Order: sequence, then structure tokens, then C-alpha cells
Amino acid sequence: MKVFHIVENLDKGAVENWLVTIFLTSRKSRPDWEWTFYCILGQEGRLDQQVMAAGGRIIYSPYPISRKRRFLRHLRRVVRDGHYDILHVHHDYLSGFYLLATIGIRFSKRILHIHNTDEAVPVGSPALRRMLLGPMRYSAIQLSDVIVGISRDSLSFFLKDATLKRKRSPVLYYGIDLARFGAVNREHGWLRKELELPDDVKILLFTGRMNETKNPSFVVEILRVLIERRKNVCAIFVGKGSEEDIIREKSRKYGLEDRVRLPGWRNDIAGIMQEADVFVFPRVEHPKEGLGLVVVEAQSAGLPMVLSNGIVRDAIVIDELAHFVPLRDNPAEWASVIETILNEPKPISMEQAILRMMQSPFELTNATLNLISLYEQIEIPAYRR
Repeated sequence: MKVFHIVENLDKGAVENWLVTIFLTSRKSRPDWEWTFYCILGQEGRLDQQVMAAGGRIIYSPYPISRKRRFLRHLRRVVRDGHYDILHVHHDYLSGFYLLATIGIRFSKRILHIHNTDEAVPVGSPALRRMLLGPMRYSAIQLSDVIVGISRDSLSFFLKDATLKRKRSPVLYYGIDLARFGAVNREHGWLRKELELPDDVKILLFTGRMNETKNPSFVVEILRVLIERRKNVCAIFVGKGSEEDIIREKSRKYGLEDRVRLPGWRNDIAGIMQEADVFVFPRVEHPKEGLGLVVVEAQSAGLPMVLSNGIVRDAIVIDELAHFVPLRDNPAEWASVIETILNEPKPISMEQAILRMMQSPFELTNATLNLISLYEQIEIPAYRR
């Protein structure tokens, strides 16, 4: 089996991190499969060495996607000459653009993977973006054999057509390595020492891209209210993005600089989640998150969560850890829910949480086998013959 993936680059993106983890796990049961990753950004990433050491192949586009003709010609030549069995594209609406380059080339299966509910097309003009969304969505649907979503909501948002959903649209959940959560053996309190926080401080944790959609600056508003009720709380923001400066500005404005930490991206998120007391994710509610892998990870750490209705219910495995609060201009309501959580014992231990997650489709082996099964079902649907 020869599989060709089109991605951004193998670096910090959630899609690429999931895909590389699945690739590495698949080597145990399908060592003879050939995986190729076509990186449209043309840049090396921090995961490249792992992929190549495991026998994967990486091709960097020599042309930016803005040079449309040269980009498509190179992509078509690579795909045609590689004689791949599976084409797997991961960029939602933009995938329609990639698939145009493959017209007339034979595959056992073309898979369109929907990872988000954002109607994103990388063009500068909002008017041009709106104009292109429909044609690119139509091309992506018509030129693919199977459409896969990371949640029911992500599929429904993209497809909008019940007939298409019935014909060829399975849900394929992300998989996470639960061993990362069971293997943390650092002494409790290490994070507080590292970030120079008091030993008894309660930690509100946000992790992910810090942009307007994820809405991390709202956590500072929550902290401002919460700290009036109890002094031993702080907020830690793990990630990078445009809202970092807004978080710093609000922290200075409210006199909370000593209660806020922004350590940037970290590779030890499992350990950080085990040190935190509440995971707070106030994502905007429309459109919803495609899935929310950080929500799955928080449950694996047995971490209570306060979430907006922008998080899809597909992401919830352990109900007693999830507290949904509508997102309005209501930091006091969020603070009240968090205060209740902090005043009560955790509803489930980390060990119990891992056992529950082991039985879910998010467990890495289960997720890998689901993807392998999708690849091995290589018959082409009747309406594409």
C-alpha cells in the first residue's frame, strides 16, 4: 500500500501531530506500507526526523501555493510519477484545489479529510474568499471517493447534504498516546516551582493556539472575577498566537501579572495537565471546534474541564469531567463554576480516567486500526465508477 498525504508541514499543527503519531504506530502492523507526506509550505518541521527514521518519505513543495500553476503542476507530476494507491488530503475547502491536480490519475481511493469547521481559504480578500468557498467545496466533494470527518459536527457543517452523509462519510476520531499520561513520574508541584508560583496555588490551564477563535484572553476575565473570591488561583497559557499580547495587556490592566504565565509551546503537556486543577477552554461557539484534541487530552489526565458550547459533544468521553457554560460576556458565571470545582474533590482519578479512555475510539491503537481499515477498504463507490 502506497499512501500520499497532503499537509502543511510536519511541525506543531494538531493534524500533522496526530497523523505522524498514527503513522509511527501503524509501522508495527503494516511495516511494508509506504507513507509519503507532501508539505505545501515547503518547510522542514520538528517531526521530520521521526518520520524519516521510521521509513516515511517527505516531499517539500518548491513553490508556494500562491503560485497556483507551478504549485499544481509540481503536485500533479509528483502524484502521477509516484503511482500511489491512496490519496489523503487534509485541508477541507482547500483540498478541492489539490484534487484538481489529480484529475485523470488513477487511485484506489481519494480521501477528503475534514478537520475543522472554519470556512478557511487562504486569500486576502473576504469577498474573494466567500466567492471561492462554494466552488472549492463542490470540487472537494465531487473529486473525492470518501469524505472523513473528525466529528459528526465537522462532517455536517461541511457537507450540509444528508444524501452525501449516508453514502460516504464516516467519522474517524483522532488517536492519542495514553502512555504519555501514565508515564509521568515527576514530583507533584514541579510546575509551580518551575514557573515560580506558590505551592498552594490553584492552576487554571488553557492550551492550544492563542487566537481570537480559541478566545484565551477570556480566561483573564474569569481570573479577575475568581481572584476576588479566592486569592490562591493563577492562569497558565500553553501555546502561541495573536492573543498573547492581549493577555499580557489585560493582565497588566487588572494587576494580575504575577498570576499569569505564558510559557509558549511545550512538549510535556501531559505532565502540565496533571499539575493543573481546571482546564478552561472558552472557544467561540459559532462555528464549533472540529473536535478539540486538547479536550480529549485533558480527560486523559483526569482534569476537570469548563468548556463553551463551541466544543462538540463527540469529544466527551468522561461526562463527569465536562462542565459546559454558555459563552456570553459572563466571566462571573464561569468563575462560579470553576470555584465549585475547586471546592470539591476531583470526580475521578488519573488512573481511572486512563482506563476509561483506553476503551474509547481515541485510544491510539483503536484509532490506528480504524484508519488502516479505511485504507484497506479500497473499492470505489458505485457513483464514481
